[in-house]
Amino acid sequence: MDIDDLERLNRLWRKVYPYLVAHIMEHYRRNSGEVLELGPFSGGISRELARSYPGFDITVADELPEVVAYLRQKVAASGLSQRITVRQTDLNNLAFSGSQFDLVIFRGAFFFLGKGEGLLREVSRVLKEGGLAFVGGGYGKGTPRKVIDEIHGESRELNERLGRRWVKVEELEKLVKDSGLTGNYRIEEEGGVWLVIRK
Repeated sequence: MDIDDLERLNRLWRKVYPYLVAHIMEHYRRNSGEVLELGPFSGGISRELARSYPGFDITVADELPEVVAYLRQKVAASGLSQRITVRQTDLNNLAFSGSQFDLVIFRGAFFFLGKGEGLLREVSRVLKEGGLAFVGGGYGKGTPRKVIDEIHGESRELNERLGRRWVKVEELEKLVKDSGLTGNYRIEEEGGVWLVIRK
């Protein structure tokens, strides 16, 4: 993964993160808990959550060493190292205990779905009873059209260079079934395509 492209993409999305956090929190409805944000596009939502909700204990994780180093640098630069832990883990075999997290977030998950069968199963496994997972992609509900229009073209180009996969709702439904996902879930299409899992 090209770290320069990843950095450019995350810089573009800075204005979007507050709206994504609002969208997630509309579902989560608590201001504390153990949070896991997964993938190379993680960090932005976690930093926003850490600033707004001091009751969260947050872990950010990815599988590539160069991305983990990049995420550590971004967390340190934000002054949030005391609030956010960065870990390396295989995304299809998460290095976390079962039922460990109250909230699991994976923005950009569609880059990775289908590359292994374990991802959705693992998200469900590490989720506590009563927890919420928010997995998918998009700008989130409530992001103003003006903000989207400002970044859309460059964001799309960078996402394609980074290997974005387009996943239709029907394909996502099949991936969910094939994963043997446990818990209640639904697919939302407002503000992107998001798989919302409640355990």
